[in-house]
Amino acid sequence: MTKKRIWVILICIIFVALFVSFTACNGLFSNNSNPNNYYLDIGTVDDARVASIVFNNTHASCVRIISEYKKNNSSVATSASSGFVITEDGYVVTNRHCVIRFSSTGSDTPMFESESPMKANYSVVFIDNKEYSANLIAYSSTADVAVLKIATSGIPLISQKFQPLVLETSHELYYGERLYTIGNPENIGLILTELTVASPALQLNKNDAYQSIVLDGNINHGNSGGPLLNAYSRVSGIVFARVEGATKDTYGIGCAIPIDVVIKFLDSIKSVKIDYKTTPPAELDSGAAA
Repeated sequence: MTKKRIWVILICIIFVALFVSFTACNGLFSNNSNPNNYYLDIGTVDDARVASIVFNNTHASCVRIISEYKKNNSSVATSASSGFVITEDGYVVTNRHCVIRFSSTGSDTPMFESESPMKANYSVVFIDNKEYSANLIAYSSTADVAVLKIATSGIPLISQKFQPLVLETSHELYYGERLYTIGNPENIGLILTELTVASPALQLNKNDAYQSIVLDGNINHGNSGGPLLNAYSRVSGIVFARVEGATKDTYGIGCAIPIDVVIKFLDSIKSVKIDYKTTPPAELDSGAAA
């Protein structure tokens, strides 16, 4: 075999390998720019199947978050929580209290205003147990929201693309509406929980800058940071707490941060532009006044 022929074969092999990598990782034959292409429509299916459809549409976008906090380069605490992907390049939304901890208080609230949070290593784990390291991008000082970025290769032709969830902006929640969350309660793995809207907007604490969504259903430690999903697989909020009474015996009442609060925070981040996807705004009726 001549050297020229060997070089031709090698070039062909390299070209085929690059083409396959680009196709697999970047969705060459799919139009991922349209949020509607990510999901199956629930159409007129029986209610009993809606939960299954929502899970199938969204589970690939949900993650377990493992936060390992360090002091003097030694691990001092580890927490497990939930989160979800909002961009194809791997931005992940979760709660602030899931990824921030101050040494003075042991919580996400500092004792001193100028105090910096503890250093931490973050891992995100998908439902197929693929694990990635992640970096903290930003966290809100007024809402329990934070953003991580999954660390990927950064090489355009082989860089991993993720399936993002779409943020709901055109649907108002109503009393009794059935919602869902996929989260990591008690660090047992990602599971689906069915919830009901007990109140679409309730001021839980007088100092809160927003009204929370109150939920009837099983919210447990570790569910924090998970997406609050409607029947059309869109994110209506972020689960952040369960209500505990003075005697710690209150069960079955959870809370979520409304999605408009999350969007406002994402838009306020100056260090990066996060290309999240939302549902289109509701169209005016043709006969409506301008």
